[in-house]
Amino acid sequence: MKKKPVITVVGSYIVGLTMRTGRFPTPGETLTGHSFSRFYGGKGSNQAVGCARLGADVNFIACIGKDTIGDEAMELYRREKINTEFMCYSERLSTGVGFVMVDDAGSNMILLDIGANNELSPEYITQMSDVISQSDIVLIQMEIPVATVAKTAEIANSHGVAVLLNPAPYQALPASVWPAVTLLTPNEKEAKLITGRSPEEKVDVEILGADILKMGVKNVIITLGERGAYVANGTFSCTVPARKVNVVDTTGAGDSFAAAAGVAVAAGKPLMEAVEYAISASALAVTQYGVIESLPYSEQVQDFIYKQTCIS
Repeated sequence: MKKKPVITVVGSYIVGLTMRTGRFPTPGETLTGHSFSRFYGGKGSNQAVGCARLGADVNFIACIGKDTIGDEAMELYRREKINTEFMCYSERLSTGVGFVMVDDAGSNMILLDIGANNELSPEYITQMSDVISQSDIVLIQMEIPVATVAKTAEIANSHGVAVLLNPAPYQALPASVWPAVTLLTPNEKEAKLITGRSPEEKVDVEILGADILKMGVKNVIITLGERGAYVANGTFSCTVPARKVNVVDTTGAGDSFAAAAGVAVAAGKPLMEAVEYAISASALAVTQYGVIESLPYSEQVQDFIYKQTCIS
């Protein structure tokens, strides 16, 4: 039997609490909302679930509070067969929470307390060196302290373990981090910020890719939404088109893309094959509402790829 790829995800868990309202309240005003919902979130958590559903053995390293919200997260990981023995528990901070208001026009206002995620420290990651060293790839996102991101990349690189960094939400990183990154997966706005530009600046994606490679990153995939993804490394560059699907909700696309790319690279797939796989997984994700609900399983992605091949 073929060995499953082993992936360690170092990242966040944040529960989302959402309520709809006709309009946003003004300061001091109380309004009645409706359609309250509660959903699993955090880019690290989402990507850990995505990797597990795509057939990887997943270790999740994150920090949650000793509360009912944290208990619910652990139940999710049990159901998804994610290894949680390396989780960190805060004695003083609650599990991360995001409060989201959505008005009738579809605009939203978000208040975020990442809580226990702040206590996922570089010192704790250092204690996880053995786990990281035995992984095929490490996935990192940016809802945890910058120093923790840097330490994770440093440890993985020192053991020859591939590093996939999904730089969202963007935070400035030390220049020393970039050469440790095997695969960087920003969207266009994040790519502009990484290269010192304004998110509104008009610049060719080829220039963004070239500038990121100059920083030491080995491979970069800039996701372009409905236009697909731009791929570049020291050998080649090209744009891979998106798959044509009925788009329902794009909120799970980025996490699905990063998870699928990580699984494919960990399984030893060539870069272009990994990109094709990630684009297919993210295409499936946008056809359903929600994030966890939309993250596809391996069989679904393989079936989708097969059907796309037959059509073409």
